Amino acid sequence: MKGIESSVEPLLADLQADKQLPSGAEDAIRRSIAGSPYLNHLLANAATSGQIGRIAVSYGHHNGGHFQEGADGNPPTIFISASNFQSVTGARLEERLTEVLGHETMHGILAKERAAALRDFKQTYSEELIASHDSRSGSVNLTEPVRTLLDKGRQDEALAEVSGLRALDSRFRALNPTLDDNGLEAMLASRSLSRCIRAEGATRSLADGISYDALAKRPNNESVQLTKAVEQCFYDGTGTLGRHGDSDYRNYYGTYPLSVIGASHAFLAEGRQPPAIRIDLHELGLDPKQLERNGLDFGSAKILPVGDFGKGGLGWVELKNTGSTHTISPPTQSVADMQSSPTHSLSPADQALLDQIRSKVEALDKANGRTFDDTSERLSTSLLAAAKDAGITRADHVVLSRQTDASPAAHNIFVVQGAMSDPASLRTHMATAEAAQRPVQESLNQVEAIGERQARERSAEMQHAQEQHRASAPSM
Repeated sequence: MKGIESSVEPLLADLQADKQLPSGAEDAIRRSIAGSPYLNHLLANAATSGQIGRIAVSYGHHNGGHFQEGADGNPPTIFISASNFQSVTGARLEERLTEVLGHETMHGILAKERAAALRDFKQTYSEELIASHDSRSGSVNLTEPVRTLLDKGRQDEALAEVSGLRALDSRFRALNPTLDDNGLEAMLASRSLSRCIRAEGATRSLADGISYDALAKRPNNESVQLTKAVEQCFYDGTGTLGRHGDSDYRNYYGTYPLSVIGASHAFLAEGRQPPAIRIDLHELGLDPKQLERNGLDFGSAKILPVGDFGKGGLGWVELKNTGSTHTISPPTQSVADMQSSPTHSLSPADQALLDQIRSKVEALDKANGRTFDDTSERLSTSLLAAAKDAGITRADHVVLSRQTDASPAAHNIFVVQGAMSDPASLRTHMATAEAAQRPVQESLNQVEAIGERQARERSAEMQHAQEQHRASAPSM
């Protein structure tokens, strides 16, 4: 087996410094790259051109992996979910990592094209919206800008999935040099985790429209039919995306353009009445209820009325501002369906609070001669749920209880916002053993439920205040 390309080595440099890294993870990643000539070469080129700057492991995610564009001094990074290392080992693990890395590397390569598509969308929709506003038009149809952006995302996901399949096929070719194309195709179909593998009983095969010859031997610029076929099997079907783990790709990506349009519409409404928004939701494959479940963020507006008068249209629809964990910026590019568990993304505020708690828990571990591990992660997410429920927004201290006549030392663990000596500081606590044993997913589910409850309470308080204001206003 050929070693890793020299330009790929720097991408792996940070793995050894990761204290949470699962045992054997770096070796498995290295073997996966070296074992697939296609992946090795693809990563080397992406590293040389600055499209990929780092490979890391992410924690608390249940997707196969995701690509994060570079920002704030951080390099463009491929994240491999730690959950990959928990269920399989050996060759099966390396095969899974090969597909994830092949998929996410292509997202890195396509990042500039994706950024250009976002710029075009923002320019097009804003020009049309502002022009209609300035001309005092009654409505503006933004279906085409939304369609163009969603179709670009559909194509990107398909190209990335093709890349993952090619990376895995390259591995099988390298390991089985005497196997003919029929044997290689059968092996790919039997071992791949892609949604583009069709299963009929015990028989597995490539999905309709996918030619093994096009997949294994033709470059992307000669594989238009292949890309279209993969769009259908990978992108268009049901999915496990979004904060409830029940969204398809279309509605997952659809939250971004709808949120941006809604926020701009709300901004214009601060002056005079803006034009009504028309978007052919049904024709675009967008479901209002699913969009709301995924999270729509319209800024100051509670709703966005949208006219859907295309083929099979829904008429006038009121989309609700349901808040979001990812609509301020486009969703990250991820392999979400290689695992069955739903992904719960945290809001920026909750993520920041979790990061603070993690750092404090890590310091406690270090002080007690331990390293941050799965128990520490369970402890951290348990404390996040408790802190959010208590109204804590900043973790200044995480401390263990002292020994008392009634309980031993470290029986409870506290999160404190403010000075330890200030009796007015916000604080909450849990039994340490309970916090350390509670599953991460259970805590994240609770964080989400608390956030929804708090949003309802704020809404009720605002409504009550408005009613009191109206009641106290002088009558004519």
